[in-house]
Amino acid sequence: MSYRPRFRSAVIGACTTALIAGSGLLALPARAQTQAAATARSLRSTPSERTVADFFQQYEDATRGEQSKGLDTAQVREEFLTPELDKALSDWGAANMKDPVLRSNDLPQTYSVTPKSEADGHATLVLTENWADGTSTDVWYQVQTATQLIDGLTDTPAAA
Repeated sequence: MSYRPRFRSAVIGACTTALIAGSGLLALPARAQTQAAATARSLRSTPSERTVADFFQQYEDATRGEQSKGLDTAQVREEFLTPELDKALSDWGAANMKDPVLRSNDLPQTYSVTPKSEADGHATLVLTENWADGTSTDVWYQVQTATQLIDGLTDTPAAA
């Protein structure tokens, strides 16, 4: 009768492994990071926070060539930004020799989105990019609350 406890343990172990593998907990670190980012995005409290976080994540993914819909950075910008802002960012990028969204030629290690204000049909949010060297960069976003299109993206204002 000693075979039943061993058999039961083997079955429980196999089921546990299958559950963990099925949930993605045994996946590669990159996938775990993507799942964590998706969870973090779903916890955003306002539509404008979700818009900025979704835009930035999709833009980062497109920069790496890993965008889920196969979009490049220009197509991601077209989806989330007003045409006027997209043109202004292209001009900024050409003048500053940097990626106009990242405000750098590198990808940040992490980022966070913080709402600042909402008035006159716009929400203002700050996206903080955290870099490998321990520094951070704040980029200010403005989102049209009615359409959820991003119509402003600037460096930290002097009066902030």
